[in-house]
Amino acid sequence: MDTSNRFTCFIIGEGTLPIQCAQILLDREYAIYGMISSDVAVHAWARERGIPHIDLKNKDIAAFLSRHPFDYLFSIVNMSILPQRVLALPRWGAINFHDAPLPRYAGIYATSWAIMQGERVHGVTWHAVTELVDGGDVFKQHLFEIADRETAFTLNAKCYDAAVSSFTELIDDHKRDRRSARKQDLNERSYFSLYRRPPSGCVSPGSVLPAKSMRSSGLWTSGPTPIR
Repeated sequence: MDTSNRFTCFIIGEGTLPIQCAQILLDREYAIYGMISSDVAVHAWARERGIPHIDLKNKDIAAFLSRHPFDYLFSIVNMSILPQRVLALPRWGAINFHDAPLPRYAGIYATSWAIMQGERVHGVTWHAVTELVDGGDVFKQHLFEIADRETAFTLNAKCYDAAVSSFTELIDDHKRDRRSARKQDLNERSYFSLYRRPPSGCVSPGSVLPAKSMRSSGLWTSGPTPIR
């Protein structure tokens, strides 16, 4: 089999999505040199396949990544900010998954904010990791409609499916030498931080909130979300 376009990589992230993406890579015979995560399921998956793995809280992440020269670092459902010394290691850069149609809805809880803002279209984005959070060049983006009675739960599920399909396209584009990137129009950028809250006590006319998220902070509860 032709391996001329086979790249090497590390993956950092939590939950089932990095596992799904890693399996896509293995199925196409790409080399995964290691997994970085605080998720026991990720460690178990990597261990079963003989892939080196390390906890995200480990202070020697840069040393772990430096064991082999490699091409890409994939950041998939990763809430940590990667230091510049880590971003400088992959030959072709770090690529992050974001559950929103960048440049809009950079930051966190993008699906909840999109519903609160009354959006009719949402999406997911794979983009270069830069010093500006969620601000790097876009490699792949999938858009889809938001249903009339969409919830953060169902919208996260749509993002998950779009993440898997768009990652597959991203990898296949690389194989066929169709790699391309476009700069974000930062004039259109919106950013939502972890501690930002909507007005009116998280109540938005016409929006539908999932019952399990109806706590004191409404949609902005802590803990894992369906996209993980």
